[in-house]
Amino acid sequence: MSPVSRGRKGKENKRGEVRRGGADVVEADDLGVAEMMAEVDARITEFEQVDEPVDGEYLAAGLLAVGYGESADYLDVFVRLFVDRAEELATPGALAFLRCVTALIAEPSRTVAQEAADRLAAAGVVPAAWVPELDEPLTAGEFVRWPDMDGTGATLFGSFARAGRTDGFLIFVDDENCGAAYDLAPFVGEGLTESRRLTDEQEPADEEPMTAGEFRWHVHAALDARALHDRAAREAGVELEEPEEDDAIPHEVAEVVVRARLQILPVAAKPLPIHVHPEFEAGLV
Repeated sequence: MSPVSRGRKGKENKRGEVRRGGADVVEADDLGVAEMMAEVDARITEFEQVDEPVDGEYLAAGLLAVGYGESADYLDVFVRLFVDRAEELATPGALAFLRCVTALIAEPSRTVAQEAADRLAAAGVVPAAWVPELDEPLTAGEFVRWPDMDGTGATLFGSFARAGRTDGFLIFVDDENCGAAYDLAPFVGEGLTESRRLTDEQEPADEEPMTAGEFRWHVHAALDARALHDRAAREAGVELEEPEEDDAIPHEVAEVVVRARLQILPVAAKPLPIHVHPEFEAGLV
């Protein structure tokens, strides 16, 4: 796959005080806002080289990952900073960025990004040829799982389609670790087809079809457990591992796109699991 994401930039050392209520409070010195906005400018410039929507989404996700493991209110503060900067730049890349942000995030931030994109378009900014594809409906594809033979987890596969293009991902779930996702691998086009074929060949268990609702439940639960563990590790001062491959997409970046994909799937009737880790809360790990 070739999304143009750029690791953890725009995320580290930016977790200061963010509060919603009567007012938003952002401690600029703690959050490293000046450094982050330089990264926003550089990221928006990169949109001039993007050729298809999914690459744009992963490029935008590299910034939106600043909200990984945090509340929607926390992310909303940063999205507004990103949106304001994009509107100031008023370039085709800025418009593409805003449209990708709109495709990836929930309300109320989505409307903020959409309205800014509409203003740039009304002012005569012309988007790249691939940007209108983001308005096409995203549809569900195939969902399957391969259970581990020893009952310790499973590998899940899901695909999606939009405007004649396909993308999706493999996610590896560790049932011995609260069902947390321990790997998340996105693919597009032929790479997606090949990843599904190879997984089917290499997994000792037979594939099991999943409904879209089952898939959403399992992936959502795995992502939530991973985010909880990662946040606890950060708070305990444990350094999170970087991807081994230079071009690998960090988990928190891929998760932004994956969670957006899950939103089109039906919600399962059963509630998501709740994880409690007293050892984290006591500062023992």
